[in-house]
Amino acid sequence: MRQELAESLLAKVMDWNAVKFGEEYARLNRLAILKYDEYQQFSPGRKFIESLVLWLRQFKTTGEREIAYEWMMKRLVFISSIEMRQLVESSYHDFVRPRLLDRAASKLKCRSYEVSRIADSAQFKSARRRSLFLGLSDGSRMDTFRRSAGLDNEQVWQAYEIGDFKAAGFLEDLREAEQDDEARFESVFLIDDFTASGTSYFRIEEGQPKGKVFKAIEQIHQHEQFTAPDCQFYLILYVATQRSLDYLREQLTPYFESIGRTPPVPIAIYTLSEETAADPSRDPDDAFMALVLGDDYYRKRGMDSHELKGGTDDMKRGYAGCSLPVVLVHNTPNNSLYLLWANEPDSVRGLFPRITRHKDV
Repeated sequence: MRQELAESLLAKVMDWNAVKFGEEYARLNRLAILKYDEYQQFSPGRKFIESLVLWLRQFKTTGEREIAYEWMMKRLVFISSIEMRQLVESSYHDFVRPRLLDRAASKLKCRSYEVSRIADSAQFKSARRRSLFLGLSDGSRMDTFRRSAGLDNEQVWQAYEIGDFKAAGFLEDLREAEQDDEARFESVFLIDDFTASGTSYFRIEEGQPKGKVFKAIEQIHQHEQFTAPDCQFYLILYVATQRSLDYLREQLTPYFESIGRTPPVPIAIYTLSEETAADPSRDPDDAFMALVLGDDYYRKRGMDSHELKGGTDDMKRGYAGCSLPVVLVHNTPNNSLYLLWANEPDSVRGLFPRITRHKDV
């Protein structure tokens, strides 16, 4: 009954006749079944069609509703659970393994294209076992990653905070597996699901380094004899914008070189191009961005301390002004347009409401 009511309201809100409703509903229903209904932050019992009706109803005119609807149909990027799983499962085989093969090839002193020889070698098996894989958030899906890669439990951990007891256990298991009392980890892979700006992973605030990457590497270096002197750190991101990758490379390299350490290498399994971001100067973004950038469909409160770190005066374009049309199945990134994910009092309603972790009390 609730779904049927939402469908009838959709036709009324959009002022569609029976023919138009039949055409549009067929498309919407397929999208809902294939992807949008699985969004994990809808309130209990709510599905996409109902959320769409509530979102469209808040616009003041039929013309604005049509603009919002057409933009959503043409520009929304929804990464489903199946698509995210494919990225997780391909990350080891397509991006991690080639780097371990290169490390083994350098020890064998052979060409990197001699893949069969390298993969069958003791050097590669050792390079693989001397690798540590750490999740930076729940989105890293370390259980799926470990199973798809066929890794040992003793070299995969769901968080980057490693206590002394756990670190000692990792090292003991490594040395037993390698039959080497001096063995250390030679590669560390820090894994997460998404970034659009890169600032949550590394930034300089008041002359001091901040962010997940810096914290993780500092914590790991606190454990003596844990990593080899030439240990290489990698940041594996299942989805990232080209902007964030450029930022991380520009920021990580000079800082870590300045303190005498090898810079971590950022790697994206899937890279969102610059053209993904909504641009007010081009069709079909122009009309919708006029709604986004106005004050009628925003919020009353100002910026909080976490949002200000993005360097913008408001959140209309999302955190750090990224202007993304992106929705992840488990939550909408705050780098996406505010009108997509808004979910707070005295505010516009978001199409895919976001659950925010970091906020001022």
